[in-house]
Amino acid sequence: MRVVLPCVLIALSLIGCGRSAFFDFTGSAAYAEALPHTKRGEIVDRFESKALISASYLNAIYPNNAEYNATETFLIGLYIANDFSAKNKSGLNNPNYSLTLNGARRISAEVVDKNNALLKLMPLVNRWNKYYIVRFAVTPAPLNLTLSESDTNQSATISFLKPNL
Repeated sequence: MRVVLPCVLIALSLIGCGRSAFFDFTGSAAYAEALPHTKRGEIVDRFESKALISASYLNAIYPNNAEYNATETFLIGLYIANDFSAKNKSGLNNPNYSLTLNGARRISAEVVDKNNALLKLMPLVNRWNKYYIVRFAVTPAPLNLTLSESDTNQSATISFLKPNL
């Protein structure tokens, strides 16, 4: 009896651990597809986060979308500590920061409204970031997306592979 009771208790406790969180995943197919093509980076100075960037490579997530075929297109989430309050100097327009893909500057950047349906499908979305659809010229792989700060010469680089179509 001394051995049976502990064994039964252990068995009952392990039964509750049998289900994985993946069985309860109810996210959309688009979210699941975007997850491996979404990465984040951070610029840190003296243990303080100066800037956070998250990027989803839309060409890989939506390979058949003609809107993304002519350029390398990313959904960029950007948080800059102590960012300017003026819209023309904040976020991607902050004069202290630059965003490049393999060393080349962007072709265009469109502000994404917080209620945009695309944001509901993407991982790493939060209320503090400013979101942009950013387009770069087509470039060979690997794709190195770099956010640089001019004050401290620090940067965060996120690397992506192009999908095999």
